Amino acid sequence: MDIKRPRRILLLGAPDTGVLELLTSLCGSSPAPVDNSTAGLSHIWAIKTNYYTADLPIWIDEISSLDEWTTEFSKTEAREVITSLGAWIYCFRRPVTQEDFESVKATIKAIQTVIEKAAGYGWDGTCLAVVTPQSITPYLDKPYDEWDDVCREFGFEYIDSEAKGRNEFGEPAGVERLQEAIEATDWNGDDDLDFGDFDDPDEEIDFSSTFAAEEAEMGSELLGLKSSIAHGGDGGQLEDEELQVEGLEKMMSQLQAIKDTSSAMPEAERKRFANTAVNELLKSL
Repeated sequence: MDIKRPRRILLLGAPDTGVLELLTSLCGSSPAPVDNSTAGLSHIWAIKTNYYTADLPIWIDEISSLDEWTTEFSKTEAREVITSLGAWIYCFRRPVTQEDFESVKATIKAIQTVIEKAAGYGWDGTCLAVVTPQSITPYLDKPYDEWDDVCREFGFEYIDSEAKGRNEFGEPAGVERLQEAIEATDWNGDDDLDFGDFDDPDEEIDFSSTFAAEEAEMGSELLGLKSSIAHGGDGGQLEDEELQVEGLEKMMSQLQAIKDTSSAMPEAERKRFANTAVNELLKSL
């Protein structure tokens, strides 16, 4: 089964927690940071199992301030973002101090809170808390069972990204377990997130045959949804919508230019060109 419009993954963590390194270990590639930040980046993870195939859109966000992030994602406008997700992957470095440990706990709890506020207790997605390598030594040594208890309390599964092989129960560990958990998630989404109303009604732009097309569509969704969160409320709403429409129209024009430029290229070269061009376009959003 080919899942045409799967739910999304939100990959997030504090700055410099290794989210792109983790993404590379999973997908084999990752987007380049913009101005040393991963906030607002997007990627696609092509998954193929015995039961389905899907190009999973990944949104990447940074939590620079937990209070500000929680406030932003607790807004009514954030509900559309949260309910479109099939998985949350929260990354954090191994704590060096007890204060670091408490900060990780607070973040996991905050994520659970925004999920429940937006989607209720019936949300059926996957929540994974992934610890990434720490360059500072010695770091705070916490046993697996303690981490597991903390994460499960807030609906997360704890995964040690540095673990290899299998655990005592014969289950895969580390990145292999992360991939297994993602593959076991229900990715069937819906078509509610449709930004096609901003297209030129006289010309339908079909990018569905290329990998870059999905990433371009995802970028436009992320632009609209993040704008909705940031500028929610009554004040200035009309002006924000007009700016959003103008931005989307400009982006669609640029995407059409990419399509026209690559149309005469051989397929492999066309896809490479389109991927590079769309990535550069998304960085400018």
